[in-house]
Amino acid sequence: MNKTVHLTIDGMGIVLFSAKTMEYVEPGSDFLTNEFDAPQQISAHIRKGDITAFCTGSGGDFILHFLTGQPTADIMEQFPISARLGLDVQGGSVQFCDMFWTSRWTTNFPQDQVIPLEDGFYSIAVCTRMPESGYWGDNQTIYIYFEKVDKMPELTWRGVPYLFTEE
Repeated sequence: MNKTVHLTIDGMGIVLFSAKTMEYVEPGSDFLTNEFDAPQQISAHIRKGDITAFCTGSGGDFILHFLTGQPTADIMEQFPISARLGLDVQGGSVQFCDMFWTSRWTTNFPQDQVIPLEDGFYSIAVCTRMPESGYWGDNQTIYIYFEKVDKMPELTWRGVPYLFTEE
């Protein structure tokens, strides 16, 4: 996999999930308010691996690079702000969107927001850096690496994974 997508969001984060894994959510329901609002709720889902997310620190325009494997040392040096996540992929694809989209649940996404991916568990490495402009969300580059693993990674998140710094 090597796919680059431009995503504009209004919210403070990006979510990733497999529609089949999340088929228990009623279409049209407010998943965000009911199950994905408080840090404890978010971390529970992230540790479970049915849906995962990271806080971008602002809305804006993001350039997402979806890749397989792990980031190289060079990428980690150039894009040092990172998070480790996990995901249970079922149904052969992963969808991604603005976290606000989950306030009216749907799995009917534009095709450029669906990534084909073999079923199984994945360790996900997400890395970024402050854009040249000095503003989070200003055509910010984010690398998202998927590495297939034997079981759901043991994650320790007790709150929301942040992919930005306060600096």
